Amino acid sequence: MQKSKTVKRLKIAVCVLLAAVVLVLGVLFFPLTGEKHVEIWGAGQAFDLGAVQTVEKTRTDFKILMLTDTQLWSNLSDNAACYAEMDALVEKTQPDLIVMPGDNVSAFASRFSLQNLIDRVESYGIPWAPVFGNHDAELPTNSKNWQADRYMEAAHCLFRKGPSNLYGCGNYALNITEDGAPVYTLFFFDNGEYGEYDDGSVSEVPMGAGQIAWYEWNVRGIAEAAGRTVPSMVFSHFAQPQFREAIETLAVQNADGSYTVPEEYGFGTCAYLPGAAKVDSGFFDACAALGSTKYLFCGHDHENNASITYKGITMTYGLKTGPSPAPWNGAAETGGTLVTITGSGEQQTVEIEHLVQTRVGA
Repeated sequence: MQKSKTVKRLKIAVCVLLAAVVLVLGVLFFPLTGEKHVEIWGAGQAFDLGAVQTVEKTRTDFKILMLTDTQLWSNLSDNAACYAEMDALVEKTQPDLIVMPGDNVSAFASRFSLQNLIDRVESYGIPWAPVFGNHDAELPTNSKNWQADRYMEAAHCLFRKGPSNLYGCGNYALNITEDGAPVYTLFFFDNGEYGEYDDGSVSEVPMGAGQIAWYEWNVRGIAEAAGRTVPSMVFSHFAQPQFREAIETLAVQNADGSYTVPEEYGFGTCAYLPGAAKVDSGFFDACAALGSTKYLFCGHDHENNASITYKGITMTYGLKTGPSPAPWNGAAETGGTLVTITGSGEQQTVEIEHLVQTRVGA
């Protein structure tokens, strides 16, 4: 009789345990799709300056801190090291805006990793603007649309899904203003996924035709509203093909295969050629033609930290923030990137600085 009771209790315990496991797995892995993405854009729409989000400039210098490729995931030790770098960088720079140009969480992350990241950045009490990278798009159960909803719920986060008929999720603009008037525009683009090309190869996707048309529409609309061409910069996860072209053309290749950017063109090194789309969809040329955008910022390639000016446009890698979640593609230096816009009106200058927090192996 006693043995029968023991077996019965054991069966009950096993059933309870299995039910708990099923419940936890359901919470962790049930696909989340988010709110339906419904905004539609057309080039014939009237431009409304008031529809563009703003951050008012309150001092001579406007500081943007880039926290790049944080790739937070289930490794609590790596996450702690990343958060320590983020905390130190925010304390040191006291930025007006934080930008996260993709791969904010890893493909191995849970939905709790994303919420922890949001809570951490929100704790700074500073406006912040993320975009998606390829690893953000690889979360098997957490769609970009669902992640976007979590970002948009955060009090200080400026993320917007943007038009649903453009490539990706998270194409949006932000005006830096003085006394309510735009003095600098920041564009954020989702180009952070891989695609299959006609030859069967898989590589970074190019900027979409719709994204380019939407960018041109905004630049022209803001210029008309402001009475002048307002300078701008662009943040996306992948580099443009011209970044690779610039490194091949202007940088010096070293014996180990890496590339060093000569001082007359910029600074930094590339351990390998920039990862960019195999085809040029014309975004760089659109930037050059309109004359507004002089700076393109990206992430993705952890071991590259170059900044180079090519055909009048400066292209810069954000320094990777925090440890790499995998033994490959590990940055030799990690930290953040400070972009400082100084001056007022048409007399503005931009300074770019990599702030090293950790030297791997040092």
